[in-house]
Amino acid sequence: MDQKAVIEECRNSECFKSECAYAALGNYEVVPEPRLYKVLEDDLVRLVFPTTVTEIEEGTVIAITCLYDLGKRVNIYAHTICAGPGVNVLLRTIHAPLSRAKPQPEPEGDRQILRFVAWKEAAWVKFLNDDLELGTKEASAIFIANFWKALDRMFGGGYLL
Repeated sequence: MDQKAVIEECRNSECFKSECAYAALGNYEVVPEPRLYKVLEDDLVRLVFPTTVTEIEEGTVIAITCLYDLGKRVNIYAHTICAGPGVNVLLRTIHAPLSRAKPQPEPEGDRQILRFVAWKEAAWVKFLNDDLELGTKEASAIFIANFWKALDRMFGGGYLL
């Protein structure tokens, strides 16, 4: 199945549509093309769709991530990724049964997840300091740019579209 078809099926899934509707409640617009696309082990694909947000605060929706199953041709889930120090439950509980969609093959997958979790916490402190020194607009631009770099690094690099 080609990348365009996966993206289209993902966008047309009910879980993606409902997550976009949820984000829209906060006036967040989701970009229709993913910023990150990576085929994982077990015929799974990680897609991350950005929002158009340019200024952030804690809880701002930066992106929606999806996990697509190539074999079953179904978008398993979609959920928001928000600004702030926290990460989703599956990244905090890397050994839970539902955490099978690793960003890289093991043993590197868990290591990179932990690295991203630590980055997100440290990046939020940096954002708060930059916000005081540079203002929200510039601090937000720095955080968002670094978020995409850190996310790509977690997946092994070279997966940003």
